[in-house]
Amino acid sequence: MIKSLVMGEEMNTNFNRKFLLFAAFGHLLCWLGGDLLLYFLPNGALNVDELFDFEKTVIMLQGANPLQFTISGIVGTIAMTLCIVGYFQIYLFLKPYAKKSANVTLVGTLLTCIPGAIMHFTCTSMLWYFVKLGSTELAHQAMLSFFFENFATSIMCYIGVFLVTIPLLICVARGKTSLPKWAWFVNTLPLTILMGIPFAGMGAMHLGSSLMFFGLFLLLGKYKPIEEK
Repeated sequence: MIKSLVMGEEMNTNFNRKFLLFAAFGHLLCWLGGDLLLYFLPNGALNVDELFDFEKTVIMLQGANPLQFTISGIVGTIAMTLCIVGYFQIYLFLKPYAKKSANVTLVGTLLTCIPGAIMHFTCTSMLWYFVKLGSTELAHQAMLSFFFENFATSIMCYIGVFLVTIPLLICVARGKTSLPKWAWFVNTLPLTILMGIPFAGMGAMHLGSSLMFFGLFLLLGKYKPIEEK
């Protein structure tokens, strides 16, 4: 079972571009209900860098409702779970053209979505703990300890993103797929940089990823992928 999942054996190889929309809407949901809900607080916008300073954290989270963090974490977890369906389609799309690259994206899919779901709940939980424990200095220390001890999930998620997007970008740019070479730009990496201009610190990667999947859905409607033999 595990071998089949990792190596792509005995799996349904029918690519369905409509399933790309699961990831497109999943990332959009994670941006709206996960990131933006977490971003806007009673005393202004959430500044991640200031969370490492106790006094700034107290001021920033003053008046915040713990339920806000709970909802954000749950929405982010559900959203990243939905994304698995769309990411798996990238594996199926690449497999007839470049099987090794496709297998890399399959590993990336698991790392992006599973640790990614955990990461979203972890990041919101530490804020919930801080507020629930009375916003004390001890609560702040516990919050940071909780974050750093679970930071591996964040690292795994970002590694997963690169394992999916870099093989896809290279295969498209080298003309190995049915997509035109210029479509390399329809990729999380360049689109995140672009979205980072107006939405820096506000979940630009989720916007970039959502645009990638929406873009691939539209492009693959015109540039039909070949069926695996």
